[in-house]
Amino acid sequence: MVAGHALLGYMTGTYEVPSISITHKDKGTLVAEYVEDKKLNKTFKRICDSFKDYYNQPVDDEAFEERYKRERVLQLKESEDFESLLNKVTNYELELLDYADRLLSDKPIPMDSMTAFGTLEKLGDESISLLQKLDVEGEYKGLAGYTEHLK
Repeated sequence: MVAGHALLGYMTGTYEVPSISITHKDKGTLVAEYVEDKKLNKTFKRICDSFKDYYNQPVDDEAFEERYKRERVLQLKESEDFESLLNKVTNYELELLDYADRLLSDKPIPMDSMTAFGTLEKLGDESISLLQKLDVEGEYKGLAGYTEHLK
C-alpha cells in the first residue's frame, strides 16, 4: 500500500492526467503499469523494488499487536477491577465513536497535538509505556517522543 501511494504521488507530481494500473499478485507483489507510456514501467519497477524490504516480519515472530494484547491483559488483570475496566472500555468507545463521526461528517477533525494528548491521557501511562517497550522496530514513531510526557 505504501508503494502504491508512492507511485500515485509520483504520477500526480509528474503528469497532468495519470493513467496507471496498480494490482497485487502472488504474495503481496505490487504490479504497476502506466497505461499510456510503457517506458515508465522501468521507473515503476524501481519504485516498487525500493519497497521490497519496507516491512518484513519473520513468520515465526509473534505479531507486535498480539504481544501488546497479551502483556496489556496481564497488566490490567493486576491493576483493574471489573468496574474500572467497564469505564475504560466505554471511554474508549466514546472516543472511537467521536472520531468516526468526525470522519463521516462535514466537520473537519482537529489536527493538533491536544487531540492526541487527550486520547493518550484516556489510555493511561501504563498502556503507552508498554507500547513503547514492545515497539523495538519503531513502528509507532509519533509516540517515540511521548516518553518525556510520562516522566
